[in-house]
Amino acid sequence: MKKQVIQFRNGIFLAPSRTYGESYMEPIIRKYFGWNKPPTNEYDADAENSERVEIKSVKVLKQYKNKKSSLVEQIILQSEKSVLNRLIPFNECMNSDYDCNVQNVKRDHFDKLLYVMLFEDCLKIFITNTSEINGDNLPNWSDKHGRYDELGKSGQFFIKKNNIDWHIKNNLQVTLTWDEVYEIAKKV
Repeated sequence: MKKQVIQFRNGIFLAPSRTYGESYMEPIIRKYFGWNKPPTNEYDADAENSERVEIKSVKVLKQYKNKKSSLVEQIILQSEKSVLNRLIPFNECMNSDYDCNVQNVKRDHFDKLLYVMLFEDCLKIFITNTSEINGDNLPNWSDKHGRYDELGKSGQFFIKKNNIDWHIKNNLQVTLTWDEVYEIAKKV
């Protein structure tokens, strides 16, 4: 990757959740698929056949193990917590422990869920229908999470090394390199 693409990728990883998800990734995903921005904030894209699409982006980061240590060691270990020191390339996703949680999924607001996993070297884009988002079909689905805390209104799911293969086999649509994402972003 060129230096400018690395800086671009790092800027996305360093941005706060709402910023990188809503301000950066959503416009890039809409541009890539040729979708329109919706007229309301209930979902994130208008796709073909008037399908409402929700876009969720998650950073794939090595788990940080909080070590009990002296004050000096705690201060020095802050660098280990840094997002840029916890990036995982896709080829390590089956053996690494990482944090990856798709949350605040409001199933009654959209027809399709597009979730993007941001790895050190690429993005993996997955799509599933709303009808498939439940405990029987989606590993680690929890029916309770988010501002609609009523059971069944909103939920979340974790993606871990023990279930990522399921997502790859069932919902993976496309893989983009950071070079490709950078070029798409230049056209937004």
